Amino acid sequence: MGPGKKSSILWRCRRGTREMDLLLQQFVTDHFDHLTAAEQTAFRFLLDQADPDIMDWILGRTEPPSTEFKRLVDILRTTRPTPAIR
Repeated sequence: MGPGKKSSILWRCRRGTREMDLLLQQFVTDHFDHLTAAEQTAFRFLLDQADPDIMDWILGRTEPPSTEFKRLVDILRTTRPTPAIR
């Protein structure tokens, strides 16, 4: 993937809350290049979803509506950064 496309995905990861910004931007920086082409496409579609829905999926409050989203949410859950202790 070219740098222009990745930077546009990072821009789309800027959401309405700091938590979502950090989670999604860190995921793209650390893991996006390791996803399959199908997973990368699904991630782009995931970014079209509402923040509360994405957060509910990640926290396990509700189930994602598709198997593609479920796979990504599982990856996000296992790769999410640990909060810094201050």
